[in-house]
Amino acid sequence: MSRMSRYNKRITVQRSTQTKGETGGLSNTWTDLFTCWAKVTPASRSKRLLYGEVVYNEFYEVEMLSRVTNIDADCRIIYGGNAYQLLGFTIDDIVNVDMIR
Repeated sequence: MSRMSRYNKRITVQRSTQTKGETGGLSNTWTDLFTCWAKVTPASRSKRLLYGEVVYNEFYEVEMLSRVTNIDADCRIIYGGNAYQLLGFTIDDIVNVDMIR
């Protein structure tokens, strides 16, 4: 399998920005930074009871090559219609990201 064929999942990276509302209050909105092809690998899943409610966690590892800008702690990834929080990342020629939903 060629290296490029591993990057077969479409993801969108978004950054949180604060905007001022009509009444002067601040609200957080998510702005798309870029969309790219990535390798998304499930790392683990868990289910637990929290305050009487069942909570599911999904952990993924993401690897991406092309990007317009580098990601930071204020970013999240949209994958498969779900938003994922970044747990950690390294940036070299390839960006490696750990994320959770």
